[in-house]
Amino acid sequence: MDLVAVKRFVTDWVEQNKDEFADCAMYLRDNPELAMQEFRAFAYITSLCEKHGFRVEKGVAGIPTAFVATWGGGKPVVAYSVEYDALPGLSQTVSTRKEPVVEGGPGHGCGHCLLGAGAVQAGVAQRYAMEKFGLSGTVRILGTPAEEICIGKPFMARAGLFDDIDVFLDWHPFINHTFVSRSANAYFNKYYHFSGKTAHGNSPWNGRSSLDAAMLMGHAVEMLREHIKPGTEAAANTINYTFSNVGPEFPSVVPDKTTAWYVGRFNTTEIMTDVMERIDNCAKGAALATGTTVEAELVTAIHEKIPNEVLGRLIHRNFEEIGLMDVTPEEDRIMKEMQTSAGSEPVGISREIVPPSTLDAPVCDTSEYSWFAPMGSFWPAVMPGPALHHWVITASTGTSVGRRAVGYAAKVLANSAVELLLKPEIVAEAWKEQEERMAGRKFASLIPDHIQPPLDANKATMEKYR
Repeated sequence: MDLVAVKRFVTDWVEQNKDEFADCAMYLRDNPELAMQEFRAFAYITSLCEKHGFRVEKGVAGIPTAFVATWGGGKPVVAYSVEYDALPGLSQTVSTRKEPVVEGGPGHGCGHCLLGAGAVQAGVAQRYAMEKFGLSGTVRILGTPAEEICIGKPFMARAGLFDDIDVFLDWHPFINHTFVSRSANAYFNKYYHFSGKTAHGNSPWNGRSSLDAAMLMGHAVEMLREHIKPGTEAAANTINYTFSNVGPEFPSVVPDKTTAWYVGRFNTTEIMTDVMERIDNCAKGAALATGTTVEAELVTAIHEKIPNEVLGRLIHRNFEEIGLMDVTPEEDRIMKEMQTSAGSEPVGISREIVPPSTLDAPVCDTSEYSWFAPMGSFWPAVMPGPALHHWVITASTGTSVGRRAVGYAAKVLANSAVELLLKPEIVAEAWKEQEERMAGRKFASLIPDHIQPPLDANKATMEKYR
């Protein structure tokens, strides 16, 4: 079969249907929802999948806003990762200066509105190409909520929803350069709830300070840092913490409730699980030393990403065939005005291209995919800096640049997908690399079975901005 003809069909289909999916991105952008509360986004995207003939299983893994959409049957199973959660405090109009729609409200400062719509369009384009040219296989669209707090994918992985997938294709809007990501760190998110005994500040010996315990734990963790492998500058092994709840909040009262909130990022799951156990011991020791008690609450944990250079080269090759996304002089002027207003250098959208499989990606729960099958992830520069999770990103997603980015990413991903269908030797080669890198390791969920998804996460906040 003529691969060039199939790719031409996919590219033309994406271009001819660009408005439908760009409109999806703008709906998500204009209705931003925080992690675990993405009900409008979920309804819009699942309806879009159903419209194009996909069978949609809703509310999977015990998460009301998670879904799996399927078209076709048999091998290979090509899966697309769809995200749609926004960030707190990044509400923003389409403007060249900081101008919230609602002060303090959520906004798509990481570009997930573009990501979700682009991934869906890629899957739908592949579906129509398979139908037209009689190609066998399955298209799987994975609706994964709460990426910003790494909730959706690890719980979906634990539920076995990735078990039969042969290849994962992913993308994320980016700013500094265009690249195909290599690896990403493992990550954990955990609370330590200390309980003590309250007392008047005039006679603190009658109390047992939960804050003392949390601070002592923090000191122990600071000393622990010296004895942790450092990783690399691009993917360092790090621990961060804060005291998210202390009460009573009055200096003349010994606090009896304190929560210490810890997150960590590590090059390998093995390093992370060892460090997590040592942090647990810091908490236990601090409680023992202060006469308090402590209860640990794991929120989520993910593995590190397993690189796949075979898929990296595939995506990079299809990117080179399509080229950099067009940016008009007027669009470039607007992007530079945003950057100037943000106090950063007005360089517009980067045109730098980095060779595949040379850069690590930020922590993301897409890493869970890579423990089931080869995964390729495309990070094109389609937004202006200075950084992700910034009002400039929220503003730019609503421009013509943001609308065009949806179809642009869909073309790269869908062209890569149909090449996999017509060249099964690439899938075989990717799996050979996958097995070599896994070296006999198998996926085992880092989240115990008794822990359920935090369905009420961000609920109270979202109720203020609906």
